Order: sequence, then C-alpha cells, then structure tokens
Amino acid sequence: MAQEAESARSAMQRDRQLAAITADSADAIVMLDNDGLIQTWNRGAELLFGYTANQVIGKHFQLLVPKSQQASGEIERLNQQLAERGYIRNMLTQRLTKEGKLLTVEVTRTLLRDEAGNIVGSSAILHDVTERERAQAQIREMNRHLESLVAERTRELSEANERLRQRQRELEKANAELLQLDELKSEFVSLVSHELRAPLTNISGSLQLLLADEPANMLTPNQREMLVLANEQTDHLTRLVKSVLNVARIESGQMPLSQQAFDLANLIKRNLEQWRLYDTSHVWVGTQLTNLPSVWGDPDRVEEVLTNLFDNASKYSRAEETICVDAQVMEKQIVVTVTDQGVGIAAAELEKIFDKFHRVERGDARQTYGYGLGLYISRKFIQAMGGELWAHSQHGTGSTFYFSLPLASNLNAPRTSLLGARGAD
Repeated sequence: MAQEAESARSAMQRDRQLAAITADSADAIVMLDNDGLIQTWNRGAELLFGYTANQVIGKHFQLLVPKSQQASGEIERLNQQLAERGYIRNMLTQRLTKEGKLLTVEVTRTLLRDEAGNIVGSSAILHDVTERERAQAQIREMNRHLESLVAERTRELSEANERLRQRQRELEKANAELLQLDELKSEFVSLVSHELRAPLTNISGSLQLLLADEPANMLTPNQREMLVLANEQTDHLTRLVKSVLNVARIESGQMPLSQQAFDLANLIKRNLEQWRLYDTSHVWVGTQLTNLPSVWGDPDRVEEVLTNLFDNASKYSRAEETICVDAQVMEKQIVVTVTDQGVGIAAAELEKIFDKFHRVERGDARQTYGYGLGLYISRKFIQAMGGELWAHSQHGTGSTFYFSLPLASNLNAPRTSLLGARGAD
C-alpha cells in the first residue's frame, strides 16, 4: 500500500509539473474537446491572442480562425487529418487576435485519449512566426527582383555582345578590304616606279651626253641652260621614284639590307667632303669623327640617311649658316647628330615629320621641299639596323637630328636581311 501511495504521489507531482510548464509556456497551448470547444487556455495563448481564459473557455476555436480560412474548409480538413493520423505537425496557417490582427502561426495538434483509449479531445500548440514569414517573404521578393534584374542585365549584355560581334565582323571585313587595297597599292607603286626608272635613266643619260664638254657639241648658252634645268629636274624625279619604290619595298617587306661592320666615321667624313663641294653656301663642320669603333649596319642605307639629313639641313638653313655633324660613343652604340641653325620645327609638328608625305614649310618664296618621304624611309632604315632616329628642335632657332647604330663588337647578326614594316616598327 505504501508503494502504491508513493507512485500516486509521484504521478500527481509530474502532472502538476506538466500543468505548470503548459500554463507558463511562451507558446499558446490550448486543449479542445471533441466538438472543438476550448477547455484550457494558457498564459502564452493570452499573450498571443489577447483573450483571457474566462473570455474563451467553452467557445469554439473557430473564434481564432479568419473567415477566409473557414470558407476554404480549413476546419474540416484539420479534423479529417487529425482523425486519420492522430496528429498534425508544424502546419503553417493564419489566426486572428482579439483586436482582429492577422497572425501567421505554426500549428501542431494531437489527439487526446483517456485510459480506456477513447478520444476525449485534442491539444493545439501555436507558435507565432509572423515576423519570420514576413522576413522570408521580403527575401523571396528581393530574390525575385534580383533575378529579374539579372535576367534583364543578361539580356542587355547578350545584345551588347551581339552588337560587338557584329561590329567586329564589320571591322574584320573592312580590315581585309584595306589590306587588299594596300597590297594593290604597293603592287601598283612598285610597278609604276619600275616602269618610270628605265625611261628616266635614258633621259638622264641623253641629257648628260648633250651637256658633255666636247668640241663637236655646239650649244648656245640658252640651250645649255635649258638642258641643265631639264637634267636637274630629271635627277629630282629619279630621286622621287627611288623614294617611292623604297617605301613600297619597305611596306611589302622586300627591302634588302646587307649588314656588316664598317667605319662610320670615314663614311661621314667622305659625305661631308662631297657636300662641302656641292653646297658652298653653308659652312659644313665635322667634330669628333676620329678614333671611333666600327658599327653594325648597311653602309649604303646609312649613306642614304646621311644624304637625307644633310639635304634637309641645307634646304632649311639660310645661306652662310653652319651645319655641324658630330658622332659619339654612348653605351653600346654610336650616336650621330646633324645640327643646323635654320628655321626649326614647331613642337606640334616634330613627331609628324617622320610620317609619310609630311612636309615642313620653310615660309619663304620656295614652298616645296621634297615629298615628305625621306625621314620616313630614313627612320625605317635605322630601326631595321637596330638603332633609332629622332629629332629635337625649337621653332626659329634650328634643329638637331640624331640617329644611333649598334657597335659591331656587341652584335653577332646575319649579313643580310629583309626590311619590312613589321621589322622596322
């Protein structure tokens, strides 16, 4: 008997503890009878819905169900599921507070049975998840918005990429056409230049024979003057054809270079002597042109570069002014300078002078000085030989042109090569 009494007291204590837990739970815990009438109402239910126990006990739980939920048949579905399974776990639905506020709750319902196994009602635990669901709804809306933006941006990028691809195809087509035109131009220039050289050579030879100082050649002073002028113009045209042909060869990669070690100082001095005899209106001065090491390059092309620089210095300098040529070893190269006291070059034009067909006007009565090919060709020659050609100038006070060539002792290069646009750039 004592043992039975102790068991009864323990059972009562557990019941009281369970009742206390239920009564004080933060979640709403409600007990319903078989007709759905509220039998118990804990503190959590009061806080959640605003009703006191006295206000709801004995009333049907549909008091808490919104009209829309009732109309959709939710109460009937809950009763059917509860009867079939004995419980409903974490069902998400909506309930009403005393003030008519709509809450989103998770509902867990369980059938209750007596000791004989008869159904005596059910329990319901309701957990408020309104804020959680609102946050999740906002997140879902943001995700939908972001997905919409991503889809729109993806579509825009796809359209932009398609436009870029179309533009690239157009540019590739235009580039192919330009390359074809450039090839045709080079072929045309080369053909015309070759065709002009032969008759010009014949004309020049004939004029020189007529001008030869022979007793049998009876020319009047006027006739001789006209022949001298014609011969000069023929030489000028021959040089132009040669320049155009050089440009065509350079751009087609067919300009041969025969590189070797040679004495640059002797080459400069020899050319200076020739220009002193040819151009007596200027003072030609050479400095530091002795005891220089050999350079590596094509002496014929270097002589063409010197001729071009000397010719420009002569044309753009006034009579009796000095033209100075200097050469110095700097690091592993020799740098040659040609300095004049002429009209100079404006800063805006200084780099353009190395472009094809660009000319600097002198500003006097003679407006034409060549065809703007000499410096372009000269730079290509020097670059192909491993050097560089550049200029410094101040408008009105003269110009200095520089070109460098590598020392032969620092190179082990082939004797011959082809100069082309790629090789010179």
